[in-house]
Amino acid sequence: MTEFKKGIFFNNISINIFNKIYLPLYIYDLKKIINNIYNIKKINFICFFSVKSNDNIFLLKIIKNTINKFDVVSIGEIEKIILINNKKSKIIFSGSGKSITELLISINLKIFCINVESIQELFKLFFLCKKYKKKINVMFRINPNIDALTQKKISTGNIYDKFGICLLNIKQIYILNKIIKNFINIIGYDFHIGSQITKLKPLKKLIFTIKILLNKKKYNLLDIGGGLGVDYFFYKKKINIKNYFFSINKILNKYNIKNKILIELGRYFFCNSCLILSKVNYLKYNKSHNLVILNLGMNDLIRPSLYNSFHKIESINIGNNFKKFFGPICESSDKYNNDDKIKVKNNSLIFFFSTGSYCKVLSSNYNSKKKIFEIIFYKNKIKIIYSKEKIFNLIKNYD
Repeated sequence: MTEFKKGIFFNNISINIFNKIYLPLYIYDLKKIINNIYNIKKINFICFFSVKSNDNIFLLKIIKNTINKFDVVSIGEIEKIILINNKKSKIIFSGSGKSITELLISINLKIFCINVESIQELFKLFFLCKKYKKKINVMFRINPNIDALTQKKISTGNIYDKFGICLLNIKQIYILNKIIKNFINIIGYDFHIGSQITKLKPLKKLIFTIKILLNKKKYNLLDIGGGLGVDYFFYKKKINIKNYFFSINKILNKYNIKNKILIELGRYFFCNSCLILSKVNYLKYNKSHNLVILNLGMNDLIRPSLYNSFHKIESINIGNNFKKFFGPICESSDKYNNDDKIKVKNNSLIFFFSTGSYCKVLSSNYNSKKKIFEIIFYKNKIKIIYSKEKIFNLIKNYD
């Protein structure tokens, strides 16, 4: 994707052309995206794209034209899908805090399914369907109390997490099933135990729990969520998506689970197909340590500040060695984790890798900063898929 020759090239296009436009910016590789989608389509499960990972309109159109199945967590995400689509997409509505308005709109749109996360939500849904004489498909999202062996802030299947219906309450759900069946069509169980999962052990525990539930009450569909981890380091062993899901399928067969399997992937689609191009604003030389101030801030890339997460950083490797990198935002937490010393000088171009998921979508206007460009490369061509915000975007909603 990126080559360091006598200059820096991205898909055979010189990065030097970006010195003339605003940095930082996001750069996507369409060829890599297509390859990721091809790998996903070979999986023997029904895949829904998790919109919260990246909701860029251009990229959503690519999903529409390939798998056309979306997992959403807000009406805003549904509105984006409607905006890009001239034919009906399959939509699963997840999320633990759906409003009455969101539930009602989902019912009227006749989306594929709502993943119900509490008994109160089920009652609200039943009331709305009965009042307006509608019927909706539902899956019960179950909290199986399983540690996903991932970062605590992206764990979603533990008893202390807010997501899903506790296993202890499952009997109440089965009883309510008899009351609501005229308006609520229960089609399956739903699980999602966390993100950036890199080990099979939590999935083995989950599938064992699923087998117990299926012995009590069977439904047609089984949504085992997403969370497939990606390689942010580039020197660790890469996760092979084919082998990962082949292993899951093997465990399902071991327990003789024959349900249709749904998965909700987000990070895998775009994460490693994108980098951020930034540059050095200042070099600071102190007695105890030296540091670099970049023009890329936590308003553009918040994952390191929010999750203490890692993104591989590279430069053209000219100048002095530095290890500590900071952004321009007025916060001490506006910094980037880095394993190795990197040679930089004033105005050096800096690359942050694996930024295609949960990065731009989490960006903000903190310090009244404008959201930055997103561009995409394909066959020596460049397309702007998100233009840098103008000041009007920041002030238009004020009286």
